[in-house]
Amino acid sequence: MIIRKNTGNEADIDAALNIYNSNKDFLLHHIGRDSVDRGFITNELHEMKDHGFISNIVYDEENPVGVLDYMLQKDGSAYLSLMMLDFKYQKAGRGKSLFRLFENQMINAGAKTIRIDVVNDHEPNVIPFWEKMGFEGKEQQELTWGDKTSRVLVMIKNIEN
Repeated sequence: MIIRKNTGNEADIDAALNIYNSNKDFLLHHIGRDSVDRGFITNELHEMKDHGFISNIVYDEENPVGVLDYMLQKDGSAYLSLMMLDFKYQKAGRGKSLFRLFENQMINAGAKTIRIDVVNDHEPNVIPFWEKMGFEGKEQQELTWGDKTSRVLVMIKNIEN
């Protein structure tokens, strides 16, 4: 897999749009609707950039298979805002592989920790996946995305060597 910056060109917007819309349950639980449009993706790109995040498309060979948004902060922490695989590529070990690739990139960039905010107000949720990846829950917070406010568990992983 390769992580490439989302440039905002038509191909990247289309790739992100298809990946988002393949995850209807995710969208329902996170933003309160089962699909998004090009305007949503474009707006997300601008908002993420304005807040200091880097938005990416994940490729397996030349096929877009996921999106990944993160911020490397000056305090040595990385904030993984979004890691989403196209629904048809889930449950095959690709999530683990993608996270390990991201984690190695963050280690090489000098990060000491990785933070994620996991929406946990529905079942099943992905907290067990992140625990298997070595994350520990630290605190409950609320997060608003789109028109939906959700409970999230802030999880941290120490990646210092």
